[in-house]
Amino acid sequence: MIDYVAADFDVHLISTETNSGGVDRAAQNILGRTATAAYAIKWSAGGTGAGLVVPSALADQGVRAVAAPVRTRDGRLWSERDGRRLSVVPWVGDRQGLDGGLDEQQWREFGAVLAATHALPVTPELAAVLPVAGHEQDLASIRATEALLQASPPADDIAAATRHIWMDHAQRIAAAVDRVESLAPAVTPSTVCHTDPHLGNVLATAGRMWLIDWDDAALSTPEHDLMFVLGGTYGAEHIGDQEREWFFEGYGPVTVDPARLAYWRASRGLADIAFLAGEAFTPGDYGDTWRAKAVRLLAANLRPDGLIAMAMDSFDGRPSTRTP
Repeated sequence: MIDYVAADFDVHLISTETNSGGVDRAAQNILGRTATAAYAIKWSAGGTGAGLVVPSALADQGVRAVAAPVRTRDGRLWSERDGRRLSVVPWVGDRQGLDGGLDEQQWREFGAVLAATHALPVTPELAAVLPVAGHEQDLASIRATEALLQASPPADDIAAATRHIWMDHAQRIAAAVDRVESLAPAVTPSTVCHTDPHLGNVLATAGRMWLIDWDDAALSTPEHDLMFVLGGTYGAEHIGDQEREWFFEGYGPVTVDPARLAYWRASRGLADIAFLAGEAFTPGDYGDTWRAKAVRLLAANLRPDGLIAMAMDSFDGRPSTRTP
């Protein structure tokens, strides 16, 4: 890896170590250090180049809350090594937003970086790499997880607990699938979105914040990103009315469509429980410590204050306007 990075990016590392953060099973994440700087290195076999093209476009506009990728010697945003995409990004921040939340200035900057993202014109370069967000893969994951839980006997107590939680909520899960399918016609993705801006993907240091991990960037609707501030998502314990007020001071006025918000909440909620249940039910691959945590997260996602429950709440169909 040290040789690859030097040859492709003219960055001369003196050490590397595995960075175990993240759940992207198709990627190898590495912290690399030179004599004077640190870099996040990603060597991935999955996804698209959108996770590098979008933050690069934002950085070109002067948005400081993104870490612009280091370009290769010949000006590209990534290189290809052994059939995998290799990228190098400056290492930023000293803690996640999950660790204590954000302060007033950081919340405003969080709002501003998402507003800038949603205002990006869809250039030919972006259109070439941005997928169109939708629910098909999420519902396919639900069906695959249901089949797994029904076809295989639990291998241990963790797997048994996983099946028990799923079966207890089977009707709610089925209803959420129906809601996603019924709301899909109201959703027309046309806006550049991060699609995963929870506080685990926010890095902070004194007076600064950065939104990272753009790998799931896609054409969507603003509600796909805004739901992570409006409640029910990972890290929501750090987000109250005051934090939302600061966020929208940075973001600016916006009209939130309730049908689109419910659609993305239900779709994301289903994707999360499918992922958690699948890994918790299957011993051997990721270790029992993670599997036990996945069971707890599965139960938390299905609580009355989770995304699926929020998506299933009735709404009157009228858009709501948020103003700073």
